[in-house]
Amino acid sequence: MLVRSRVLALATLAGLVGLRTSALAAPPALPSLPPTNAAPAASSGAAAPPAGSAGGSETNTEARRGIVQVEQAGRPLAVGTVLAKDGRVLTSLSALTGVEQPEIRYADGSLAKARIGHKDAGWDLALLVPLTGRWLDGLMPTDVDPLGAEIRSFLPTKAGKLGPSSLGVKGRVDARSREGVTLKDLLDVDFKGNPAIPGAPLLEPNGRVVGVVVKTCKNGGSAPTAAPAKGPPCAPVTLAVPVYALRTFLMKAPATAVQPAAWLGLGGAPSDAGNVRGVKIVGLAPGSPAEKAGLRASSETPETIVAIDGQPIETPEQLAEAVAKRAVGQAIKLLVFSGGRFREVPVTLRAAP
Repeated sequence: MLVRSRVLALATLAGLVGLRTSALAAPPALPSLPPTNAAPAASSGAAAPPAGSAGGSETNTEARRGIVQVEQAGRPLAVGTVLAKDGRVLTSLSALTGVEQPEIRYADGSLAKARIGHKDAGWDLALLVPLTGRWLDGLMPTDVDPLGAEIRSFLPTKAGKLGPSSLGVKGRVDARSREGVTLKDLLDVDFKGNPAIPGAPLLEPNGRVVGVVVKTCKNGGSAPTAAPAKGPPCAPVTLAVPVYALRTFLMKAPATAVQPAAWLGLGGAPSDAGNVRGVKIVGLAPGSPAEKAGLRASSETPETIVAIDGQPIETPEQLAEAVAKRAVGQAIKLLVFSGGRFREVPVTLRAAP
């Protein structure tokens, strides 16, 4: 009981490792997203919406935490949607032309490098996989009929920032890919004078996604642009990909389109010596985060991990599960018992070799 009280007390002191909050630059071509005070995987209180916003402030703030800015070298390219409890980002592929490693700007202003893990040129969709960090405040899809619902998106406001604005869906239309493949039932969006931002999600009143803004080709339209490498000439049009196509796209994502696994680099065994229950360190990988943090595997003075970020740990399986929920580059705090004393050990996780 004394050990558990000690663990819980230290958990209160440890807290979460927050990310910085900063304003984003706003080039005229694509105004920046206004930052919030949200931290990764945290639920902060609602803030007042920016000028020109629509809908309830709490819903807008929750939705904003699931929306990112996709950029390269500080230049905004598109808007993206974080997949809830997943961390990957859905956005427009055409906005990333020529970009091999885009960057993701989160709602608190923090930045993470990413790679394109999955793409579909026909639907103009890309799935971005963050290479560092883990952001779990994302958005969920809905089957609500967008033709009869109040629809919003994050578009430029008079202040030059992206804020929630009311839109309309005029109907469903067919389009085609640049290769000439027919795309069924896209959403014809009335942006009400606002510029369309590629990758921006369309949201119903509860903040769930009904579509994502993309660029494609008119179905039999006139005034074509220069002919692509394959297929007929394309008359570009901005529409929104509906939920059914988004789900199909994600189902086809390859097994490699996942975030790299975090690595601690130690072997452990259950320990219940005396009143202390945890994971005894029995081995360390050379050069691992655990070794570099100063942890020791010694039969003479064994070290036992009893908590990670304040969460009690009693088995190697629990330790592995806790590490798996973290991300590469994330700092954690281990509560270690050794020589009759407790100490906190900060560790920065790396990608598993």
